[in-house]
Amino acid sequence: MATAIPYKSQLRLYFVVGVNEKGEDVYKSKLFNNVKIDASVDGLYAVATALAPLQVYTLDKVEHGETAEIVG
Repeated sequence: MATAIPYKSQLRLYFVVGVNEKGEDVYKSKLFNNVKIDASVDGLYAVATALAPLQVYTLDKVEHGETAEIVG
């Protein structure tokens, strides 16, 4: 059976920075690297919501991504 061994974790915050000529939201993102691999989802969300008021724009979405090596 194959196993995934995570070795890299990132947190990305998306902010609404304006509206384009079609009336659609325009986004900007900030990427935070070196996030602890074993960080809980609740902990990541708490950090994101704590960082949001320090930004100029309104927080829209939070994403967490992991990169893992798959071994057999």
